[in-house]
Amino acid sequence: MKKSVWITIGSLLGMFFIGVLSCKKAPPPKPIPITPLQTLINSDTTLTLFHEMILVANDAALLADTTETILIPRNAVLEAAGYTNVTIDSTSSYLLDQTIRYQYVLGALSPDSGTYTAYPTLLGASLYIEKDSTGELMMNGGTTAPNAGTAVGKATVYYLNSLLPPAVDSLPILLQEDTSLAMFAAAVSLSNVYDSLLLTGNYTVFAPVNAAFQAAGYDSVTAIDSANVDSLITLVEGQVVKGVYFTNNFPIPGPVTDILGNSITIGHAGGGWQFAASGNAVPANWLSGNQVSGTNIVVHKTDAILSP
Repeated sequence: MKKSVWITIGSLLGMFFIGVLSCKKAPPPKPIPITPLQTLINSDTTLTLFHEMILVANDAALLADTTETILIPRNAVLEAAGYTNVTIDSTSSYLLDQTIRYQYVLGALSPDSGTYTAYPTLLGASLYIEKDSTGELMMNGGTTAPNAGTAVGKATVYYLNSLLPPAVDSLPILLQEDTSLAMFAAAVSLSNVYDSLLLTGNYTVFAPVNAAFQAAGYDSVTAIDSANVDSLITLVEGQVVKGVYFTNNFPIPGPVTDILGNSITIGHAGGGWQFAASGNAVPANWLSGNQVSGTNIVVHKTDAILSP
């Protein structure tokens, strides 16, 4: 009997101590440290639009204390490009994320004067940077930034003088997303030139718009689909030049060489760029460009097909 009483008392005491222990307050959670980048983005009133882009893109994790180089547009740059809080909030998080990740360079910048260096980015596509004649950073042929970066924690921040257009993952994706290049997209797809020749090396693609194909006798995408494949291969290869060229480093008068080995001359007339192969009675005019595709291709739209 005594033994059972002591067992009962021991059990009650054990339960008492367990209850006391369970009633103790859990220690407060450790505060989440605010990184230097977060402090900058949260406090600098000239970066409120970029801050909004980060939030809408769900990219707050990119404000960690990182060793990357970050290219940031201030409010004035984004406003000049048409961005407001309303337009940012109505833009898909995917597109904003693509834009932001292209502005994160993996490592420090040390570009050469007059020669582009390809830098990898968080997006995966290359960002091409050189020093221009004034010593500023020139990116992708049209965007500049002061040469001196600002240390923010482990990161280095450069403030853009103009908006950096986002890159595209690959040439086929770029062509598929631009309806004015639907015929060239069909020709590239059917010829298989991209997969067979353009995955390695560095290239500039002169992409003829639909009207250029129509002027050459292809009245629709259906006409491209029914064309001779060997003819399409020759046509596409004639629009691809070896090397990376932006509008600020086109060599005049050239020539540059397409992947068939043919020469293409380059001129500048009436305020615009012009290109001609041996079979062009009239040169092709530059329409727009400096569009980076993947890690190794730059694309320019033209109004005519280059004819070797």
